[in-house]
Amino acid sequence: MNCPFSIGDIVRFTPSEKTLGHYQNIEKFGIRVGQELPVQNIQDDMYLYFENDAGGWPWNEFTLVRKRS
Repeated sequence: MNCPFSIGDIVRFTPSEKTLGHYQNIEKFGIRVGQELPVQNIQDDMYLYFENDAGGWPWNEFTLVRKRS
């Protein structure tokens, strides 16, 4: 499945319970659960990155807040 987001879209980090269970301190990757951020880069049509190269999570760990204007 292709990434439904585009660069500039605002997304909210909503990781699955499985993902949350794998990481003791998920925020060390530069993004907080529930945080809303504009997408800066998409790699391999899968991984979302944000300001300061934070992220690297697959797109299915996010929900769309607003399409880019």
